[in-house]
Amino acid sequence: MFGTLDEALWRNRLRAKRGKSSQKRRFTLFLVSSHGDSKSLSFGARAPRIAMACIFMAILSLFLFIRSYRAHALELRELRYMRDVAESQRQQITELEEQFSELNSRLQQAEVLGSEIREMLDREGLAPQSFSPAFGPPVSPRALRTTNRAFTTTIRNISPADMGRTLYVLRENADKLAGQTVEVLERTRDLHDKAVQVVAKLRSTPSIWPVRGEITSEFGWRRHPLTYAREFHEGIDIGASSWTPIVSTADGVVSFAGYKYGYGWTVIVTHDYGFETLYAHCVRLEADKGDEVKRGDVIAYVGQSGTATGPHVHYEVRLWGTTTDPSKYLPKDILEVDYNVRQD
Repeated sequence: MFGTLDEALWRNRLRAKRGKSSQKRRFTLFLVSSHGDSKSLSFGARAPRIAMACIFMAILSLFLFIRSYRAHALELRELRYMRDVAESQRQQITELEEQFSELNSRLQQAEVLGSEIREMLDREGLAPQSFSPAFGPPVSPRALRTTNRAFTTTIRNISPADMGRTLYVLRENADKLAGQTVEVLERTRDLHDKAVQVVAKLRSTPSIWPVRGEITSEFGWRRHPLTYAREFHEGIDIGASSWTPIVSTADGVVSFAGYKYGYGWTVIVTHDYGFETLYAHCVRLEADKGDEVKRGDVIAYVGQSGTATGPHVHYEVRLWGTTTDPSKYLPKDILEVDYNVRQD
């Protein structure tokens, strides 16, 4: 009897335990306000797990988002850096193009000065046949633009890794070339100034025959052809036919044009560097006082005005007011005179 009763109790407990364990567990959360109001939230046993899973996914998503953001931010910084480098290199290329353009401009100036030097020396017969400008012909703007485009294309074809070094080397070479070009231009300008001075002195120095003819009376002491008195002849007499053109033997300004006692119709030309020339016994004057004349300009015509025994030109050269032998300034050969008839 007792065994049967214990077995029945044991079975009832087992059923109650199974029934209790088979029921779903639920949790209730009470929320009470300061006013005494309360609310309750009831949820099953799986809800915390789901909440934890959601929180984990949210944290994981946030981590992935932050990681992706940092990667994009790094890429953006790199892109900005590359953009800044590219802009800097573009500016350097532009500056190099401008520097090369400036170098070409300086070379053009040197070329122009060299051409002027050659022309000045050629006019005076001083330039040797082997003389040539120190520089090639100036580069035209079109050729310069083509060169700049080729330069830019070449630069842009260089790999980015070599771009910085290439621009650095080009900048160094361009700076050196700029310094050399400035030095060459300064030397050329100095040479041009010296050539101008030399040519100006040569143009102011009597150096040609005033007329084609023979010297009939030398410079120095002689017997006057009319009075036979001993006198100092301050010039030379060059015999020529009447109305033969008389030319200025150097560049200068006519300081006198008129009649002088004993000299007849006379022209006096004042030159730079202390020179003065006189042309006397003319039949007609072509130049007036104050006229600027060049070497070879016709200033008068041969005659025998004043004290003269025949048509000739009395020619004097004075240096700083002192008469000097004109023969020293005449070429050995009497060459054909290129007469420059004045057109007033």
